[in-house]
Amino acid sequence: MTKKPEERLETIAERLRAHGYRLTPQRMAVLRAVFGSPSHPTAEDIYRQVSADFPMLSLATVYKTLDVVGALGEVIQLDVAGCSHYDGDLRPHAHLICIKCHSITDLPSEVTVAMPQEALADTRFRVLWHAVGLHGLCARCQVGADARKESTRCQ
Repeated sequence: MTKKPEERLETIAERLRAHGYRLTPQRMAVLRAVFGSPSHPTAEDIYRQVSADFPMLSLATVYKTLDVVGALGEVIQLDVAGCSHYDGDLRPHAHLICIKCHSITDLPSEVTVAMPQEALADTRFRVLWHAVGLHGLCARCQVGADARKESTRCQ
């Protein structure tokens, strides 16, 4: 059973407290932004969203918060074209990544990529999560409807 967003935030808050991190309103707003996003925001996206309510928030706080929850295994970092995007959905799912506009779309969780347990058994490697990325062209880029140009800058 999947936890509701607020239940998940409370669980993560408890884990942060247990590791000695303070739970400031700014840090909680960053967590709400990443876990409440249906997209895969960058730290800069999160900063722009949260700083509207917390003008004193620094981009460094956003990065530190994302690093901490990433180290706890509560967020997945996706590197696309030199930019880090964050995904709070830890359920196994694949990402469709456009090589032109760099959009990231989740495949439904019903579409899974099997993890061959027998192949892993001999390695003694404990998988915590896995991310599958399928790279190609999104529908808009296939027909040239996307006016954005390729960019290596995080947007």
